[in-house]
Amino acid sequence: MTLTLLANGGLAAAQDTELPQIPQALKAGQPCTAPSGKKVPSVPWQLPYLGADRLWALSTGEGVTVAVVDTGVDGSVLPIQPVGDAGTDCVGHGTVVASLIALPLADGAKVSGLAPEARVLAVRGTDKAGAATAASIAGALDGAVAAGARIICVATAVTEADPALRQAVDRAVAAGALIVAAAGRDVTTARDVPPGPYYPAAFPGVLAVTAIGPDGKPAAKAAPVPGSLAAPGNLVVGKGPGGGPFVGAGPAFAAAHVAAAAALIRSYRPESTAADITRRLRETAYPQAGVTVLDPLAALTSVATAGGPAAARREPLVVMPASDLASARQAAWLVVAVVVVTVALLGAAAFVIPRGRRRGWRAGS
Repeated sequence: MTLTLLANGGLAAAQDTELPQIPQALKAGQPCTAPSGKKVPSVPWQLPYLGADRLWALSTGEGVTVAVVDTGVDGSVLPIQPVGDAGTDCVGHGTVVASLIALPLADGAKVSGLAPEARVLAVRGTDKAGAATAASIAGALDGAVAAGARIICVATAVTEADPALRQAVDRAVAAGALIVAAAGRDVTTARDVPPGPYYPAAFPGVLAVTAIGPDGKPAAKAAPVPGSLAAPGNLVVGKGPGGGPFVGAGPAFAAAHVAAAAALIRSYRPESTAADITRRLRETAYPQAGVTVLDPLAALTSVATAGGPAAARREPLVVMPASDLASARQAAWLVVAVVVVTVALLGAAAFVIPRGRRRGWRAGS
């Protein structure tokens, strides 16, 4: 299946010359997803849309681990730390999700993750064919927390509000983890938008994410998810099996971008808690086409008042080269020295001149 964007924001099958869509799960007896054998002609739309160049001048996610709960991640496509057998990915879905988060920058490559220096912790949340249950996701959440991840991207979902899954969410939140979860399943056609709610996204304490396309709109007929954050997820391009490009369409891929934005914030502001990051992501998002859209640059740079919301004002984005910075510091010290000397001379004059006048001093004498 390949996809293209309709004028009304929906999705439809495209010609075979387009990039293939990565499946969310495999049918019974279906072989593992084969490499695409395609090339990406230009930088995928999601990176400029999210302001990647300006973000990377400030943060690349270095030092932050993001857990990907999905079908596994192919460790030959990007560096990962696997939990159990999650270092293999027959479906390819988890590999594409992970690539959108943290595929490293490479010379000449057009595809990269939004947080290219973040680390990926691969945790299997499905069976090897991509089928998920509440129990499999709950176990993956516990595994991610036990392995030390504090940003967790759940790229699969179930319709059952299972108490055991709710308890796993509560344990992760109590451990200080930010759970970013897809508020639905993948989209394959304009008519194929499954109704919700979906879990764990619908549980309290979870940041639910929906998808928009290159036109800034959700897929046609997609029901709005109250309280969710929208991000690029329809017709985004990532790396899948064999390192070839695949198209992703659905909330799972939008969740990847929100999790990557969270990693950028955590790397730039290491003191930030999960609640701090969530607040930044929510309060700096903007309304568009009936959804609230992620603004990662604003979330990264907005100035938060003590105990209050993040203000709309952003920190300066000027990045000064080291040589210029050294010159600027020297100039600043020179100005300080001149000011100090001037103040000293004025102080001396204020003391000496009145005393001289009392003694009968005259100008020019």
